[in-house]
Amino acid sequence: MPTSRFSPIYSEVCVTVPKNEKFQMKLLKLRTTFIIVVLLILYGSFQWYKASENIVLSNGARLEWTPCWFKTPSQTTKHISCAYLFPSRSIRLPVVIIKQSFWNRQPSPILYLSGGPGYATGLAQEDIEFWLTWLDMNKWPHDLVLFDQRGTGLSQPQPNCPEVMSQVPEVLGQSLTLEKEFSLGKTAIEQCYKRLRENGIDLSSYNTLNSSRDVGNLMEALGGTDWNLYGVSYGTRLALSVVREYPERVRSVILDSVYPPEINELLETPFVYDNALATLFKGCAADEDCNSAFPNLEASFFTLLAQLRKAPIELMVSAPDSEKKLKVVINDHRFINMIFQALYRWDFIASLPVAIESAQRGNYEPLMPIVEDFVTWLLDTNFSDAVYMSVECYDGFPETTRNEFMAQVARFPRVREFVEKQWDYKFCRIWQVGRANDAFREPVSSDIPALFLAGKYDPVTPPVWAKKAAAHFSRGHVFVFPGIGHGAVDSDTCAPQLVREFLQNPLLKPQHECLSWLSTPDFVVDVE
Repeated sequence: MPTSRFSPIYSEVCVTVPKNEKFQMKLLKLRTTFIIVVLLILYGSFQWYKASENIVLSNGARLEWTPCWFKTPSQTTKHISCAYLFPSRSIRLPVVIIKQSFWNRQPSPILYLSGGPGYATGLAQEDIEFWLTWLDMNKWPHDLVLFDQRGTGLSQPQPNCPEVMSQVPEVLGQSLTLEKEFSLGKTAIEQCYKRLRENGIDLSSYNTLNSSRDVGNLMEALGGTDWNLYGVSYGTRLALSVVREYPERVRSVILDSVYPPEINELLETPFVYDNALATLFKGCAADEDCNSAFPNLEASFFTLLAQLRKAPIELMVSAPDSEKKLKVVINDHRFINMIFQALYRWDFIASLPVAIESAQRGNYEPLMPIVEDFVTWLLDTNFSDAVYMSVECYDGFPETTRNEFMAQVARFPRVREFVEKQWDYKFCRIWQVGRANDAFREPVSSDIPALFLAGKYDPVTPPVWAKKAAAHFSRGHVFVFPGIGHGAVDSDTCAPQLVREFLQNPLLKPQHECLSWLSTPDFVVDVE
């Protein structure tokens, strides 16, 4: 039975002390020593950084404390500190530390690694309340350390590509072939690459290896050797790199929607698209209500593609952060991308069959939320195309040949027409940033306790990747959630409970009762 200094058992011990004076003095000394030891343990555990002291590391990297650039929400009981990490003279990364209240705090902090590559973590004024709520909702009693990876969010410098973003509304408003879209995209990328190089931006410095060194510097500057890494999407690749480079500082690692370094993104493209569609079709077929309502979902999908190829449709949707309406022309290849993107979200998966069937019959109303989400994603200013391309081109497999790619395409005839043209859009031919050594692209092997989380419907980081990566961890545990897509912790209430149990004792496999409640999507079957 667990006890604490405030439990009835402790009170009983206090009451039954013998009245012998010498014994009482000895007991008092023992008690005092015990209290001092406890306080020292608490102090040593919780004071894993001193916010008053700037820190310079032996490699020249430094951490400088600064007043936060946002107002702390008045209702929070947590303490928030801010700093800047300078990995070099030319790069500055913002850092935010959210400390739990003293009595609701475990000694090992969580370091959050965001996805992309290229997405901002969200450290502006409008974002901080989200993180406070996120920490409370997940009920993780650990300090949370957030930072923007180099080139993203509030970091400096900012290698952005407005040339790419600015053409999105115009392109969406036209019915263009995939070849034409790729051609326009390549022209914009060439312009962006040339401008950034002329402005002195060293694009070869934006890659996973350098980001993992940033994480190593941050962990060393803040102190401690018991860090819990939480990575989501691309953040899992970064976390795996940190595990390989700095195992002595990592207590545990949580990998949510896994993207291992051994994955060849280009070669995996045919499988990824085919698997996303196949999972949706099979999921509906296995559900009695969905199969009864849509017994020919796959056939309807490809019939709709043929219709859209011949006669694209035009829809007016709300532009993000604007009252304006945006014209979106939906043809066959855009529709595939819309469905693919919708599978990220657990709240869209259940409505995809009815959206497909309705659109095939000429009713586009159920499709509207999916189209608006797709447009919002394309116009997301929190994403850096330049960082994405720099990281992917440096990390990737430049030796992949056209014959290898086409052999993969041939294995998945269902998506052949769409994915075979991806070869001609190899932006790394333009975006020259060097390449990682072969060792980087080897699987990461470790004895560090690791929790691998995956959504069955995840279109971009399928569960098989989590299983492959986990095979190289002697203390790795894999959980696949049957009703969600990308990002398990933010999609299924069981995932954060498993993480909480895992953080309590990473050496044990989580056995939370919520595992018995996991369910498949509750497909919408009413067609209006």
